[in-house]
Amino acid sequence: MPERSSMTQGVFLGVESTPGPAVTATRKLGSVGFSPGVKAEFTEQRPMGQKWLNAALLGKEWSESAIEGAPCYTELPYVFASLLSAPTITPITDGVTPTGGSTWVFTSNSSGDDAPKTYTVEQGSSVRAHRAANVIINELTMAFSREEVTLEGAALGQAIEDGITLSGSPTMLPQVMALPKHFSVYLDTTAAGLGTTKLTRVLSGEIGISDRYGPLWVVDAAKPSFVTTIETAPTGSAKLLMEADAQGMAPLVQMRGATTKFLRIEAVGQNIYTGGVTVDHRLRWDAAVQVNEPSEFSDEDGVYAMEWGFSFVHDPTWGKAVSVEVVTTTSAL
Repeated sequence: MPERSSMTQGVFLGVESTPGPAVTATRKLGSVGFSPGVKAEFTEQRPMGQKWLNAALLGKEWSESAIEGAPCYTELPYVFASLLSAPTITPITDGVTPTGGSTWVFTSNSSGDDAPKTYTVEQGSSVRAHRAANVIINELTMAFSREEVTLEGAALGQAIEDGITLSGSPTMLPQVMALPKHFSVYLDTTAAGLGTTKLTRVLSGEIGISDRYGPLWVVDAAKPSFVTTIETAPTGSAKLLMEADAQGMAPLVQMRGATTKFLRIEAVGQNIYTGGVTVDHRLRWDAAVQVNEPSEFSDEDGVYAMEWGFSFVHDPTWGKAVSVEVVTTTSAL
């Protein structure tokens, strides 16, 4: 009997039309890794007068997937469609000719329901494989510096189904990576001015969302896991480590006045089309933020620096707290 090699544990993804029923996995992601694992809660029973447990009784069973990787312009739509909500997709033309690029816009409704995408995630090889349905990205952090850009997070899913046969021939999208040299950071006073004031001495930073969803459990013997996920009160945050110059110390005044600022993390990458218009791969992660966590001064490669923490806040003029835009050659999930 062949061994189950760790190296050959492929991960494949299928987009579910409705959350829960498993679907065929048609996509292989090259830059973002999912690794579904078994999670469970037990009630332990120990009769009075007995030293050892009598039983460990299974209650809830579900799966959790660690997410690790790097941002890839062509695959980011799969991430944000689950983390935030189903996107608005607009093909880009130069007035007449299709450019091959599409703009994906993801927003979260501050006071209403979102419509996130869920996935079926398969993992394994021809030796043995398993899958989880109703997988939804519950948290994600993008960390960036001039050295590297990383994605880390977690996804929630229904209980693993073991011993499956992998879907045949999932396809991989072109791997167009968001490199450290593509990134810039902006902090502006209005949403309309987003992308105007570049922070020129950002040494590193991160931006992320957590606690997006929770499982709904019901008493129903026909349901081996939770029945669906529901939105919970999310946490949106960012951190910027900056040289403690005039620009890097401006958040001190903003902190004292509880001032809302508008943060943009932008990456502009490989060209898609040059004609009547120029279209490049692009990521824009925008958020209305307020300072919530100052740090101590520190030495960073000889530069006196300060890290500021920010929380996402709803801005009534902008009408939201966060928005993500991706321009890429991917045209549909």
